[in-house]
Amino acid sequence: MTHDRDTIELGDVSVDSPTVSTNAETSLGDPEITVTSESPDTALVRDVEWKGDIVTVFPLDYQKVPMVKYQIISCLMLFMVFGFNDQSTGALLPTLQEYYNASAIKVSNIFLVQLAGYTTASFCNEFVHRKFGTRGGIYLSVLLCTIPFLILVWKPKRLGVYVTCSFPLGLAIGILDATGNVLIGNLLVHKNEWMGILHATYGVAAMVTPPFVSYFVQWGHWSLFFLVPLVVAILALFLSIPSFKYETAVKYDYICNKDENLDDSTNSGNRESFIELMKQPPIFLYATFLFFYLGAEITTGAWFFSFLLETKLDDKIKMSYVAAAFWLGLTFGRFILGFVTKRAFVNEYRAAKTYTLLTLFFYTIFVFVGHISSHTLGYFVLLFITIFCCGFFIGPLFPSASIVAIQVLPARLHVTGVSIAVAFGGCGGAVLPYLAGAVIHWLGIKCMPFLSWLFVTFFSVVWLAYPRLIKGHEEFL
Repeated sequence: MTHDRDTIELGDVSVDSPTVSTNAETSLGDPEITVTSESPDTALVRDVEWKGDIVTVFPLDYQKVPMVKYQIISCLMLFMVFGFNDQSTGALLPTLQEYYNASAIKVSNIFLVQLAGYTTASFCNEFVHRKFGTRGGIYLSVLLCTIPFLILVWKPKRLGVYVTCSFPLGLAIGILDATGNVLIGNLLVHKNEWMGILHATYGVAAMVTPPFVSYFVQWGHWSLFFLVPLVVAILALFLSIPSFKYETAVKYDYICNKDENLDDSTNSGNRESFIELMKQPPIFLYATFLFFYLGAEITTGAWFFSFLLETKLDDKIKMSYVAAAFWLGLTFGRFILGFVTKRAFVNEYRAAKTYTLLTLFFYTIFVFVGHISSHTLGYFVLLFITIFCCGFFIGPLFPSASIVAIQVLPARLHVTGVSIAVAFGGCGGAVLPYLAGAVIHWLGIKCMPFLSWLFVTFFSVVWLAYPRLIKGHEEFL
């Protein structure tokens, strides 16, 4: 089947497209296809017919198709919103307790309700993409962000309203997390670099949120902080509307099924239950890895400052600089190692294996250094360097694991598999820090480094098990 298209203009590039056979088509879901604009037989952007509808396809190559560049920028902006939101509640916790005259336990319901929204997204993602396409997922996630932020800007009088707003925010973040990881993971060029930048953008937004929040609290208008993520989300929406206009539901179906020659029984895999999906080794391992990974990352980030204040020096200003080392290392690791991975290693799995072992090594050093009783400058420099290295090497593991998952999963399971895994990982990011808090309450804060090390050990074992449990993808493992 062929279809004519005269000219398509994207950004500052115009592509003249001759009549093309769909047997030679290049599409969003084909990371293995090499595209050359010089070829007279193959156009970069063209229409193909799929199940009676016309689908516009093009390679995910931002260097040749400007629209892909704008899609990447949209995702970066939305991950900034993700980072602002994730850290805002923690930074506002004392203020919210005072404003609503509520205990820490009541205010912490915000985390649980947002987690519920995030988990719900894992079960809705496939439906949203099947019904509305990738563009529908992006538009819906922005809408689910902007409405709660508008409410929070007006400083709701009841804590219940604030807590309720966290559910659609969690839902939006869950949709965005899966969509962004799948998009960047399928790029034809520099996927490691862009995946690192994507997650580092989240880290930067999370890192600058506490001082931003402190400024608004001191000013006396803490709720106006939410104007920051609101404005970024609206700007991202304006950019997303034109850049994702071709990512329809029909195109999503085309991407998932065009190369697999699925019959009715195989195609039913799109509606597999959660249990059936989790039985697949790539999804189970990815989800389990993220469960312990996010547990280790958030336990370290949430409890390290308290560990410093109670066991080292009761000086919040000085200890805040030491505590910042972890997030600083995590952000730098995602930026820098994303550029190292493809240049220094055979594949993403081997790179992440090295980073995992280095993470375990520095967390082991952290256990020993953390138990040294000293208040000297040299000791705090050593502690700063140690926890910085922990963050530096743990940082790129999430983006690398996402790329490996996309490599070993069939296209039809990209969104579903990533959605379930990141939701399950999000549960680990909530449950394990809470469990660590219970153990700390029982044994004391001094056990915090060991608990973090334990979670790192668990996800290291999971990562090392990939080649044994995932068969048929030796080139990626």
